[in-house]
Amino acid sequence: MIHPSKIIKELGIAPLKKLGQNFQVDVHAVENVAAFIDPAARVLEIGPGLGAWTEVFLQRGHEMVLVEKDRTLARRLREVYATNTKVQVIEGDFLEQQIDAEPFAACNAAIGNLPFYVTADLLLKIICDAQQIHQALFGIQYEVAERLAARGGSSLAIALACQGEISIAGKIGRNSFFPVPNVDAAIIRFERRANIARPHLRTLLKAAFWGKRKPLRSALAKNPFFAEDAAATGWPARLAAIPERLQPLMAQRADDLTAAEFCELYDFLNAGK
Repeated sequence: MIHPSKIIKELGIAPLKKLGQNFQVDVHAVENVAAFIDPAARVLEIGPGLGAWTEVFLQRGHEMVLVEKDRTLARRLREVYATNTKVQVIEGDFLEQQIDAEPFAACNAAIGNLPFYVTADLLLKIICDAQQIHQALFGIQYEVAERLAARGGSSLAIALACQGEISIAGKIGRNSFFPVPNVDAAIIRFERRANIARPHLRTLLKAAFWGKRKPLRSALAKNPFFAEDAAATGWPARLAAIPERLQPLMAQRADDLTAAEFCELYDFLNAGK
């Protein structure tokens, strides 16, 4: 594997902090977990950069769609894979892509060494919004991975846990990157479970964690988010008639509730719609 420093020097560029560019030098951790992705999966890669993860999955025979925001790196990827019919390169910000349209609609797995500064937004879009994605492997900051694997304590952890199983599949030391970041990374594994679509669950989570130091009853009563979501206009009335079985939840703080409890509350708020 050619060291990233040599490639970017040849390209006449430098790693961009604003894009969170830390290029992976050692891919052994990725190779060790790549088999978690179904061999027949069509793989979406977010932020392939210089193609370190890309090569691992191409060697396994996957068809791949690569989304790269950096114009120079996207151009290089198109040149490198110009004759490879299994690779399609999209230049642009993944957060601005229409994920229910081609070529994304046909992808059923996702991978990527995610920039730390937009990890939450990327995970929400790919795991909560892109329901066609059934499996994923992502490199993220190690401390964030630990919180997500705990399946609670934050709106992000709850939102992802309601979609499927999140676990830590491996660790990537900071010295495996160039430039070297200030923190270690982990590879998280996602497996979607068959579940009920809850498209407005994030509105409930924003409201609950907006006042997370308050009892849920108080946080939901005073939050500003229900008014911003047409689907939530009837929720205050439903909360006023909360059944006895859910009353104990209303006395707890948001970070004390499990994903299953939030799903139960959401389903009550939307009953009859």
